[in-house]
Amino acid sequence: MGKYRVQDEGGGEDFEAADEEAALAYAKEWLRGGSWDRSQTLWLGATVFSCDDEGETDERLGSVSVTLEPDVPNCVGDEHVWRSPLHILGGMKENPGVFGSGGGVRIKEVCSECGMYRVTDTWATNPVNGTQGHTSVAYIPAEETSLDWVQQLHHSEVNDDR
Repeated sequence: MGKYRVQDEGGGEDFEAADEEAALAYAKEWLRGGSWDRSQTLWLGATVFSCDDEGETDERLGSVSVTLEPDVPNCVGDEHVWRSPLHILGGMKENPGVFGSGGGVRIKEVCSECGMYRVTDTWATNPVNGTQGHTSVAYIPAEETSLDWVQQLHHSEVNDDR
């Protein structure tokens, strides 16, 4: 068993692993296990070092990275129903809530059950390595405009059932 250290910009941890391959695998799991804000796609990176017998870093083994998709927040309904109302999201009449973003688009939708927003960026940048063209998703809490819209929708549905 060898001694290793995994380090990211927020901290690190010393651990033991059978070999370098196992140390790199451990580092990826360490990143996945962090208590991250999971409301949006995250790209995380860390560096792995071998350590000497005194626990001091000896040699840089390499870097690892992981992508964590966001947790889909709970909805007051059975599930989110994503819609694209022009008067809430803006944009063009033919494609509400869709805006150009580098080589892709940024798509904003709102849930007709709870008013939460979902933003999908088809040209996101991975901050770990600077590469572009990734897809990211972010969930944004409801606010007054979207909550008023949801209330109007449900009020009109109740009146339509009479």
